[in-house]
This record gives sequence, structure tokens and C-alpha cells, in this order.
Amino acid sequence: MSEIFSKTAKGQEEIKTRASGLTQRMRQVLIFVDGKRSRQDLHGMLKGDDMNDLLAALVEEGYIEVSGKADDIPRAAAPAPAAAAAVPAAPAAIPQEAAPGTPAKKPEAPKISPEEMEKRRLEAEKNSEIAMARSFLGKMS
Repeated sequence: MSEIFSKTAKGQEEIKTRASGLTQRMRQVLIFVDGKRSRQDLHGMLKGDDMNDLLAALVEEGYIEVSGKADDIPRAAAPAPAAAAAVPAAPAAIPQEAAPGTPAKKPEAPKISPEEMEKRRLEAEKNSEIAMARSFLGKMS
């Protein structure tokens, strides 16, 4: 089985701002992560022996996350890329005292309409294509 990766909110922000100074190769992998492509797909598209290391580093640094297994999602019914990851991180809730031995509850992310999710997905896709084109043109000059 091959994992499917999605960008986290941190990964989406890095695509927009380039604030973290990722290497060109790490950024290229981050751009291609879309919530539909598996590890094998990414390896086939972005040839190189370093793919597993790059994916592991991006996961470790919080730019991407495993969102499923390729065998779990039929190709025709793959989820919208980075739909959940496009949501900005919810502000951390002030923890309330829980009874000893009870697990703490995670704050819920705000709900987003399907139209807004699709709008964000298309924007992220457009930005990825622009970044790839700029990268390609940079190599040409």
C-alpha cells in the first residue's frame, strides 16, 4: 500500500509565502502533494532516489501529512486535494481541567462550505501551476 499525502495549513502557507526557505527540491515535492497522489505517483512524477527522504522530512516538519492509503481510495472518487488542509489552523482553545484519566478533547476545526473548499482547491492548484511554470522558466534561462 502507498500513502496519500496532503498539505497541512503550514504547507499551504509555505507555498504562498516561501517563508521557511525550503530547498528547491523540497518545495517541488510540496507543490506536487495534492491529496490525491500516492507516494508511488509522486516518485514517478518527480524522479529521484531521495523521494522517501523528502516526504519523511516534509511530514516531520509539519508541511504535509498522510491522509490515506492509495488502496483505500478509488482513483475516480479521490477527494478534493488538500481540502481539509486548506483550512487555516483553528486557534488553540484554552484547555479546561478534565477529570483524571479522561482523554482531552481536541478543538474542532471550523466548518467550510463545499463551495469555499472548491474555491480554495482551485486557488492552490493555480498557484502550484504558476510556481511550476516559474521554476521551469528559471531553468530555461
